[in-house]
Amino acid sequence: MVFSNNDEGLINKKLPKELLLRMLFSLLLNFTWSNPECTKYVHSIGLDSFCNVAWNILALDGSNWQRIDLFNFQTDVEGRVVENISKRCGGFLRKLSLRGCIGVGDSSLKTFAQNCRNIEHLNLNGCTKITDSTCYSLSRFCSKLKHLDLTSCVSITNSSLKGISEGCRNLEYLNLSWCDQITKDGIEALVRGCRGLKALLLRGCTQLEDEALKHIQNYCHELVSLNFQSCSRITDEGVVQICRGCHRLQALCLSGCSNLTDASLTALALNCPRLQILEAARCSHLTDAGFTLLARNCHDLEKMDLEECILITDSTLVQLSVHCPKLQALVPFPLSGISKSRCNVGEFPLLHILADHISFTSAILSLSHCELITDDGILHLSNSTCGHERLRVLELDNCLLITDVALEHLENCRGLERLELYDCQQVTRAGIKRMRAQLPHVKVHAYFAPVTPPTAVGGSGQRLCRCCVIL
Repeated sequence: MVFSNNDEGLINKKLPKELLLRMLFSLLLNFTWSNPECTKYVHSIGLDSFCNVAWNILALDGSNWQRIDLFNFQTDVEGRVVENISKRCGGFLRKLSLRGCIGVGDSSLKTFAQNCRNIEHLNLNGCTKITDSTCYSLSRFCSKLKHLDLTSCVSITNSSLKGISEGCRNLEYLNLSWCDQITKDGIEALVRGCRGLKALLLRGCTQLEDEALKHIQNYCHELVSLNFQSCSRITDEGVVQICRGCHRLQALCLSGCSNLTDASLTALALNCPRLQILEAARCSHLTDAGFTLLARNCHDLEKMDLEECILITDSTLVQLSVHCPKLQALVPFPLSGISKSRCNVGEFPLLHILADHISFTSAILSLSHCELITDDGILHLSNSTCGHERLRVLELDNCLLITDVALEHLENCRGLERLELYDCQQVTRAGIKRMRAQLPHVKVHAYFAPVTPPTAVGGSGQRLCRCCVIL
């Protein structure tokens, strides 16, 4: 078999180039080249020459490089690398991830935009050197762009959004998290031009107020995912506006929006029946009344984050158990960043749109610091479909009213794999032991106050103390 531009062997004509690349790569990677006999044989049949020629021809063919992810090489990637890639791939490149490539700046991305005008998916997360100039270049040359991630590009201003709205009108996904110079004026310019947005992430954009949400409501009726984490100036008024204009909403993050009350939950319940995911961590004014109305109207709810919603009681668990049969988890997940209990859960039907900020793996329920939850609430949970069949991890740390009785109820959750009981002061070692006798595969994490041992005879013995006990 001879591989050349002029005289291709049959295998080269019949097999797709992508498959040939995989075969060559596997051969180069796994063959025992260090064995003298193998090397002699390979040389005798011309396989080494074939591999070199074939690899070079295929690897240097820009049509084979439609998707490139440089995250694993982020510390080594400089501007010239991006420029060379753009020149080699040209119009073939559809998807490029430069996440974490802090050495890449405006100049190289301008060259990239000029050469790769068919780019549809561009991830610039953490490229802190880029400024509005990059967005101007994308606006001018990359009209087919659908997915753009500018997370932590802190030099981005409203001017970037104006440029994007004028040149990238096909945009469906935009992540502006932690671009804290963005204001309502930038949002207005953006949504006037990009009316087909399906996902808009604005976590950490601390200057945003209710008026920004009003602009979103006026123009972006296709939205299915919104993230306003830590946008602390947002009030019920803004959330009500969003709900009235975005009836297709399926995922909403309001964690850290501490001004919100049950009025926001009421608006969601009455206007967003397709809601599947709600993050409301640290929204301490939300009560059972709001969650009751939400549960009775949003039956597709699958995942919720209620961490530090300190006013909710067993009543919320009862309503969710009765009215939300699809509920898999009440848990913080990557939509809102990472903390002690930030985890990945489940599956989400819009994964092709939200792939960069939702990555689910298991059913988890977090009720951390929900101090009004009692054993009765756990009883309803354990008897529900979501608890009995789907629950994998349960976090009850700092739920001060939970006792050993709750552990007895949890014996119905046959799929339970991990249980957090830190600072549950009414839970005993004996109760944990009894539960584990029924669920031996469960890992229980608990904390018991240190016990000071008696002083050794003669005072010379070592003083020991037990504290953090992992059972």
